[in-house]
Amino acid sequence: MRKLIVLLAILMISVISISETLEKIIYRDGTYNATFKEKKVVSYTKNYDKGQLILTLEFQNLTVKKGIPDAVKINDNYLDNITITEIAGITTMTFYMKRGIDYTLTNTSGEVKVNFKKSKVQKKKYTIIVDAGHGGNDSGATGSGLREKDVALDVAQKLASNLKQDYNVIMTRSDDTFVPLGKRAEIGNDANADLFISIHLNAASSTSANGSEVFYFSKKESAYAAEVAKFENSVDKGYADVPLSDFIINDIFYRVNQQKSAMLATDILDNIVNEFGLRKRGVFGANFAVLRGSNSPSILVEIGFVTNSGDMSTYGTDSSRVKLASEIAQGVRKHFE
Repeated sequence: MRKLIVLLAILMISVISISETLEKIIYRDGTYNATFKEKKVVSYTKNYDKGQLILTLEFQNLTVKKGIPDAVKINDNYLDNITITEIAGITTMTFYMKRGIDYTLTNTSGEVKVNFKKSKVQKKKYTIIVDAGHGGNDSGATGSGLREKDVALDVAQKLASNLKQDYNVIMTRSDDTFVPLGKRAEIGNDANADLFISIHLNAASSTSANGSEVFYFSKKESAYAAEVAKFENSVDKGYADVPLSDFIINDIFYRVNQQKSAMLATDILDNIVNEFGLRKRGVFGANFAVLRGSNSPSILVEIGFVTNSGDMSTYGTDSSRVKLASEIAQGVRKHFE
């Protein structure tokens, strides 16, 4: 009996001696620190569920200091929340991670640190077609001493230069030449492009008409959108007059492209009007010949009215056009996030 008591006492002392105390937890900007009273390297078991994005650390015989919360709501770029549970002698720290996040563990004397960071995933090199409207013997709209083809080319070149930092960019024209509307879409399709952006300027008989608007391809269009498309399509009547029935447009594919195009158009228009304070005319669906042949999401940006001196003075400097290209590019980058 005495031997049994001595044995139990030894076991109790052994358990007490390997017990640790969690003194403090701190989480800040993707870094979690757990500090232990004993100032020694602690043992734990790690589990990670890739499907559920849950990381757990299990500690045997860990005492949690009173006052340490059992749940902390985070909801930042890395985590949703953190919980600490104690069941049957096992203390579990659970980290509910956001998608696209990796982690590293560091176990030093008296501290366990978890660093969360965005995963280094190899991004696809997207291909973007940048189309400068008109060109060559087609000057496009004119006004304020400017020709649409010249301003569109300048902005398109600046946009291409910006986007080349992250994407494969192809211009339908890089100088003062005319490219048929059907050929422009074909350039994108031959390159398996992921996006098609056409740069234009609007015009009106009234010089007071002003503002920016963005179009995407749609089989249905408002009377106003139809008028704008009619003018832009007039430069290549042969291609523009090809009926829609001659284009193989799968309804599901068409709707997906239309939805993506409309979202991109909205973001880009918001960027432009917020930066330059121009009138926000809206986002419209229309039967633009240059867009309907594209297999990718596609938009046509009317940056302003060439017939309005106020709009043109907004884009009157090289730096303002660089900024315009930057605002369009920002919308593109958001599109591919």
